[in-house]
Amino acid sequence: MSGVYEADPSGLRHSVEEMKSLPVLAKRMVQDFRHQEAAYTAWPGWTDDFALQVRPRYQRNNTYCADVVQGLYEALDALVSATLANLDSIESTRTDATERIEAHGRSRYEGSQGQGGQGKH
Repeated sequence: MSGVYEADPSGLRHSVEEMKSLPVLAKRMVQDFRHQEAAYTAWPGWTDDFALQVRPRYQRNNTYCADVVQGLYEALDALVSATLANLDSIESTRTDATERIEAHGRSRYEGSQGQGGQGKH
């Protein structure tokens, strides 16, 4: 590894703001699926042989679809959270480095002032 790291916090923050819509869209997909699926729930019937044969698979498939999209929501939500945590780490590292550089600069300036202002010795 080169030991050189670069980050674009403002670009990352902009991306995170756009990413925040993804979990919302996934959650809406589940809600829309459930709402639209309700219109078809009765199609195979309830008590005849066809219903008894088809309904269990129909319900399993619907549950599977909803679970997959719920998993997508959870993954996207976790991705947004992880990216925000990464951004916080980047920003705190940058702030810490900037403060240390400024403190070092002040200490060198104050040290040179104590020696009569002659600069480096």
